Amino acid sequence: MKWPHNSVPDGEYMDLVAAARRGGRTIDHDLLTEILLQSVAEDHGRSEVAGPLVEFDDGPATFLFAQAGTTHADRTLLAIGHPQPPRDLRDTAYQRGYPLPDLFAGRPVDRGHLIPYTGGGQYGPNLFVQDRALNRGWSRDGRGYRILERAAVAGAPTALMFARPLYVDDTDVPGFIDLGVATATDIAVHRFRNRFDTEEARRELSIVLPGATNTQIGALGEETASVLLSEDFDATLVAMGDAGMPRDGTRQDLDLLAIVDGELVAYEVKTRYAALKAGRITRAGNLLRPRLQRSRIPGAGQASQPYVAKRLESHIDVGDGYDGVIVQVVAVDFVAMLAQRFDVNDTGSGLRPAGAPIDCADAAHRALQQIVDHRGLL
Repeated sequence: MKWPHNSVPDGEYMDLVAAARRGGRTIDHDLLTEILLQSVAEDHGRSEVAGPLVEFDDGPATFLFAQAGTTHADRTLLAIGHPQPPRDLRDTAYQRGYPLPDLFAGRPVDRGHLIPYTGGGQYGPNLFVQDRALNRGWSRDGRGYRILERAAVAGAPTALMFARPLYVDDTDVPGFIDLGVATATDIAVHRFRNRFDTEEARRELSIVLPGATNTQIGALGEETASVLLSEDFDATLVAMGDAGMPRDGTRQDLDLLAIVDGELVAYEVKTRYAALKAGRITRAGNLLRPRLQRSRIPGAGQASQPYVAKRLESHIDVGDGYDGVIVQVVAVDFVAMLAQRFDVNDTGSGLRPAGAPIDCADAAHRALQQIVDHRGLL
């Protein structure tokens, strides 16, 4: 079974799973279910003003539900069971009626399922407010979440799955979800962030990156490249693409346009984080060459002279006498935390390193600060 990155159980779960093993190897799913229900109930009961608990079965899962107490709303504490094919068609009318804000702390949200519908998950206590990027697999964490969900459904009916919401305030919107899948001999448990509304969560790269969508990662990569060019290469930025960040002044759809050593240079920025090739370094010590978009017109693909000329019309005269402009691609890798510039030939078909990779961690942090200061979130 393929587990997501860094998904081994640790601490509390390792001890609980060890207690549920028979003969030191086989996991007794009934015993693990009992142990988890007891452990979560005990955690809840440590608060003197916590609401009363209700345990019940719904569909293939057993739920531990906390009724509203002095300090919290009604909310599910644990859903655990063996996934099975859904018995009924999805009740879209009921699901649409589940109350849901358009945004939560500036991020889109969905009606998430603790036990997925494809695994027989029902509604009511099985629904919760879930970060959309996490629910739909749009972020790196979201991809890992889906790997575990699919592994549980693929292992039906013998796999055991549990989802444990972890709350950070008195609402019914969890800050984290612990998602676990157990086979007869193996288990994977991973904690996924569901809320990004604290100051720390908005400004820490280690928190922001796993929950970011590809668009957000691209915007952060472009901002990181602009910081590196300005601070490490003494570049003067002439223009910058929107990258999801509205700016005053001229806009164009090149990622960056800058003056470096007296020369005008057009930059395309390619950012890696969630891709399988992220973090990989060649034997020569370079980042992998970025892939550029091709065109049906030969020699007119991304970063080619024809491509760039069309995007420079509002900045320079590209009519008679225009000989072209220097074009480079900046590769930003948020797994390796390295950035590297590549020279591009006139047709946009050949790239070669224009220097060694440089550390981009500080630049990425400053870029994130700039974005958050500008609009409040990535």
